[in-house]
Amino acid sequence: MSLSLPTPPFYAIPNINNLRDAALFPGGLPTTTGGKVRPGILFRSADVSQLDRGGWKAMREIGIGHVFDLRSKPEVEKEGVDVDPMGVRPGWIQMMEAEGVERTWVPVFEESDYSPERLAERYLKYMGEGVEGFVQAYHDILLHAGTSFRTILLYLANLPPPTPIPTLDTPKPSTFLSNDPSAPTPQITTTNQPLGALIHCTAGKDRTGIFFGILLSFLGVPIPTIAAEYNLTETGLQHARDGLVARLMKSPGFKKYTLTQMAGREMKSAGGAGEGEMEKEIPKEVLEKGRKAALRMVGARVESMVEALGMVEREWGSAEGYLRRVCGLGDEELEDIRRVLVVGG
Repeated sequence: MSLSLPTPPFYAIPNINNLRDAALFPGGLPTTTGGKVRPGILFRSADVSQLDRGGWKAMREIGIGHVFDLRSKPEVEKEGVDVDPMGVRPGWIQMMEAEGVERTWVPVFEESDYSPERLAERYLKYMGEGVEGFVQAYHDILLHAGTSFRTILLYLANLPPPTPIPTLDTPKPSTFLSNDPSAPTPQITTTNQPLGALIHCTAGKDRTGIFFGILLSFLGVPIPTIAAEYNLTETGLQHARDGLVARLMKSPGFKKYTLTQMAGREMKSAGGAGEGEMEKEIPKEVLEKGRKAALRMVGARVESMVEALGMVEREWGSAEGYLRRVCGLGDEELEDIRRVLVVGG
């Protein structure tokens, strides 16, 4: 991981990209109640499968006790060791468990729906300069993610609430309410087992991004702040961006996309380019156009999250409406999530 990443909110642990505590967004994440999102609980990152034993020890030391993996089966089982930014280290699950970190696999999509190739086929057609494609993609994720998101949210709802530890200098419990980015994180009493939940997908951008968008919106974080936190993913993936784009451009779905662009037609389905066409050489100018589109696909623009949360409001009335109607959460569970995740206010 690049040492130039701002810390906080990022953590510089080798072999993992885009690792950060969302609550440590510069100045903290304020809520409409006057509180802030509790630090040390809501971690997010890209794929964790390159971590070695030392990496998992470091993850536990920063407070991560449970990993929630949103990836599909082909993404989890992909082959190759350290061959690209999304390689797999054999035995990574065993090393994680040996360091006392638990894992729950909560795939958003079925295996047939969310292989890397199908991802490219489904979403590459949305790689225009606008954000409409991202909004459609995030709507698709939300429709499929109810059970997965519910599992994570119930874990959070059942955590102990924050209990600041009074000191001689601060006889009253302090809370993380300063707007100064250098403000200290409040001390929180915990058990020996770290409480933090790490939510991740492959890049930590789309499935992970819209999960945090929904949760933070429910907690009362203003949409511009949520979108700014989401945009930090571009910083977190900056040094891995070229590798991600190269991987995407090698996929069958990407070649189908570029061939249909070359032919001047839209890719309306995975069959937009026939098998014979797949053998054609793609001109450099078309590849360059596709490369720019791929760069947009691996981006995390502020406007994408703003528009996605606007879509949530139109579709379900609010983030809370989504959590009730799609994730099946009730009054008590929603109140528990607020109680656990908001300090002060």
